[in-house]
Amino acid sequence: MIKYAVVTDSASDIPKEYADKLGINIIPIYINYEGKAYRDRIDIDAETIYKLQKEKNAVFKSSSPSPFDFVKIYKGLIKNYEKVISIHISSKLSAVIKAATVARNYLNIENKVEIFDSLSGSMGTGLMAIAAGKACTIEMDFKDILLNLEFLRKNMKLFGTINTLKYLSRSGRVPEIANIITSATRIKPILGISDGIVKMIGIAVSRFGSLMEITKRTLQNFKDEKWVAGAIIHSLSFEESKKIMLKIQPKINFVNTIITECTPVVGAHTGPGLIGIIICKLNDELRDLFIIK
Repeated sequence: MIKYAVVTDSASDIPKEYADKLGINIIPIYINYEGKAYRDRIDIDAETIYKLQKEKNAVFKSSSPSPFDFVKIYKGLIKNYEKVISIHISSKLSAVIKAATVARNYLNIENKVEIFDSLSGSMGTGLMAIAAGKACTIEMDFKDILLNLEFLRKNMKLFGTINTLKYLSRSGRVPEIANIITSATRIKPILGISDGIVKMIGIAVSRFGSLMEITKRTLQNFKDEKWVAGAIIHSLSFEESKKIMLKIQPKINFVNTIITECTPVVGAHTGPGLIGIIICKLNDELRDLFIIK
């Protein structure tokens, strides 16, 4: 019998088949538009968001699940599991961690629920949740699960690019000055996450150049690692993502790779054209956690 449960938020971008297979509970973030709140992946899809961005220049905001949302999911899980591991998007990007903490304190279950700040987002958080989910299925010791999550957090990298920074700058997730520069010169930003914050870490002069740059950075950082897990996320950019995977896969010793379209709440902040490579070196124990059959 599985003793521990895993919770994450929808910004983790975990493909449904992985969540179903590993029993990962996904709590939806809210997407706000014209005074209405929509549950990510449930009440609104990515296609609708991109259509509104294109046709109406729509601006979306997001908000974390409420503490009451977390109360409901935690109350249900602690009835059936000894402990819950709740792994979420960086606390510097969203209030999800804060809402989860309020719910845990309200229920007075600090000894039952471990809240883990991924200091990442998208499949950076998702890879951590996948590893935790697999660890739970093989009954790994709880302390060892947390140690593995800390290893992943320390060694996770993201190299990404988007067609424009205007959506991210509207959300406050990158400085407005970065959007002004890229809009004025039509250069393409190279993005990364450092200490839980999205940063512009480079530039390229074309879309092709930006894709080559994130590919190059990935290979430079990980081609000599013994074991690696990785994912490519995209918004309406599957063919480009597939080409990147074909370039890096033969040169990096991947245990597992995933290509997935980002969830609506991520796409709402980036717009179409996002491609992100999320990648992490693994130790021998973590290698086994990414062998998903």
